[in-house]
Amino acid sequence: MFIYVVHLTVMHRPDLQGIVMPAIYEIYPYYFYNTDVIQSITYKKLYDPKFGFYGNGKYNVVYANYTMPYPKDYYNNFYSEDLISYYTEDIGLNSFYFYFMMDYPFLLGGDKFGLMKDRRGELYWYMHQTLLARYNLERMSNYMGTVKPLVWRFPLKTGYFSLLSYWNGVPFKSRDYNYMVDDESYIKLDWINAWEAKIRGIIEAGYYIMEDGTRINLRLPESVEFFGNLLNSNVDGVDANYVGYIEVFSRLLLSGNDFKAYKVWPSALMQFETSLRDPVFYQLYERFMDLYYYFKRFLPSYTVDELNFNGVIIKDVAFDKLMTYFDFFDADVSNVLPMQSTDKYFDYSVFARQRRLNHKPFSYTMNVMSEYSGKAIVRMFVGPKFDRFFDLQFYKKYFVEVDQYLVDFTAGKNTFVRNSRDFYWSVKDRTMYTDLYKKIMLGINGQEKFALDMSEAHCGFPDRLILPKGWTNGMPMQFYFIITPYTAQSTYEKADFYDKTVSCGVSSGMRYYDTLPMGYPFDRVINFNYFYTKNMYFKDVFIYHTDEMKMNQTF
Repeated sequence: MFIYVVHLTVMHRPDLQGIVMPAIYEIYPYYFYNTDVIQSITYKKLYDPKFGFYGNGKYNVVYANYTMPYPKDYYNNFYSEDLISYYTEDIGLNSFYFYFMMDYPFLLGGDKFGLMKDRRGELYWYMHQTLLARYNLERMSNYMGTVKPLVWRFPLKTGYFSLLSYWNGVPFKSRDYNYMVDDESYIKLDWINAWEAKIRGIIEAGYYIMEDGTRINLRLPESVEFFGNLLNSNVDGVDANYVGYIEVFSRLLLSGNDFKAYKVWPSALMQFETSLRDPVFYQLYERFMDLYYYFKRFLPSYTVDELNFNGVIIKDVAFDKLMTYFDFFDADVSNVLPMQSTDKYFDYSVFARQRRLNHKPFSYTMNVMSEYSGKAIVRMFVGPKFDRFFDLQFYKKYFVEVDQYLVDFTAGKNTFVRNSRDFYWSVKDRTMYTDLYKKIMLGINGQEKFALDMSEAHCGFPDRLILPKGWTNGMPMQFYFIITPYTAQSTYEKADFYDKTVSCGVSSGMRYYDTLPMGYPFDRVINFNYFYTKNMYFKDVFIYHTDEMKMNQTF
C-alpha cells in the first residue's frame, strides 16, 4: 500500500513532476520474479561471502526462468498457456500495465486531477483492447487460437499457479483447474450478472438518465467517454452504484477471496503488477470488451468523407526484413537482500538475468502522392493477414496501433522514412536506478555530461514487444496505414502544458495529435461499400524468428 500511495503522489502532484523513481520491478522484485529466483539470491547471500558486493560485477547474476521451463508433470500437464509465458510474464509488459493503472487510477478524478482532459474513459478501454489484440497476436505466433470471452459457468477450466511469493514468503493465491466457487459466492455472481444486464439494457435503450435528470444520448460518438467511465466505475463516472463495480468484483470472485474478509490472500489477478500473468485476465476483459464493442455497434459507420483524404494517395510502402529473437536482460533486484543499514545499499548489486522477446530495429519507406500541402497524421497498425475482402470486419479487433505521427506534405511526391525506435506509443528499456544514480553523481561532479531526458518514460508500451514472435519460416502479417488531415488544436505544437523531458503529459489533455476516436477507423462497424479509400494502404509482410540462443547452446 505504501508503494502504491508513493507512486500516486509522485505521478499526480504537479510539484513532483520530474522525479524519477526506480522501476517497479526494482522496487518490488517479488511481483516480477518467480520464487526460485528470490530463494537463489537469499541462499547465495547466506552461504557465499563474496556474493552481492558491487565490485564483483557479473558474478552477482542469478538466472530467472519463466514458468514454461518448469517440469510439465507438475505445472503444465493440464494447460498450454505457459507456451507464451515469455510474453505474459515479461517485466516490461507488466510494468506498463501497472504504470497505466497508476496514471489513471479509478479513485482519482475531478477538476483537481484533470484526467478527463485525456479522455480517460475512452483511453481505458482502448488500452485494454490493445492489450488483448497484442496478446492474441502472440497466441497466433505459437499456433494457439484467439482468446474467448469468459463464460460465468462453473467449474472454470482455466486454473493458474503463479509461482510468485510475497516478501514474507507467502505464495500468491492460486486458482485450481476446474475451479468452483463456494455456495456463498454465488449470490455475488448474481450481482455481477445483474450489473452486466443493466449495462446491456442501457446500451440497447440508447440513453442514460442520471440522478439529476440529465439525459445522456448514447448514440452520439462523443458518448464513448461517458460510457467508458461508467463501465470503469471511476470517480469521473456517474452513478457507479447503479451499474456496480463489475471489474473489481469479478477479479475478487475469480481469485477466490471473500468480498468482506478482514484478511485477504491476494492472487495475481488482484495486483496490477501481476494481472497480465493470469490467462483468465484476458478472458475476463474479452467479456468486458464485448460490452464495449456492443456499444460501438450502435454508432454510425464512418462515412466516405470521414475516411477519405481528397488528393492524398499512398502509392507503396517498403519494409526492412522483420526479425525477432530472444536476448538477455539484467535487472537490479538488490532489494531482495536484507539490509541492516541503508547506508550500504549502493555497496550491493544483484542482477536477475532473464530472456526476453526483442526485435531488430527496422525502418519502412512510404511514398505518397499529394495534391495537398500542409500537415497530416499517419496512423500505423499491425495485425493478422486475412484473405477475403470482408474478413476485416472480424479481424479488425486484432489490429494493434503501433505508431501515430505528424508529417508535412508538399504537392507532388512525398517520401517518408520511419524507424521503429521512433514509434510514438513505445519506449525503450529503463536504465537501472543504480546506474542512473551514478551518472547523476558524475554529472554533478562534472565528470560526465548528464542528459536530462535519459530517464525513459514509464508510460509507453515496451518497444521490444511491438512485433509478435513470428515463425522461423516467416509468419504472414499485415501493416495498415491511413493518412488523415491534421485537425488538432494549435496549442499542441507549442507543448505549453507539459515538458516532454520530465512528464508523460498525463492530465494535460495534450497527449494526442488529434481528436479522432481511439482506434479509428477500426473502432466501428465497417461499411465495405466505400471503406477502402486511397489514403489507406495494407502492406503484407512476414515476421521471422531466429532463436540464436538455441543455435549457440551447448550441452
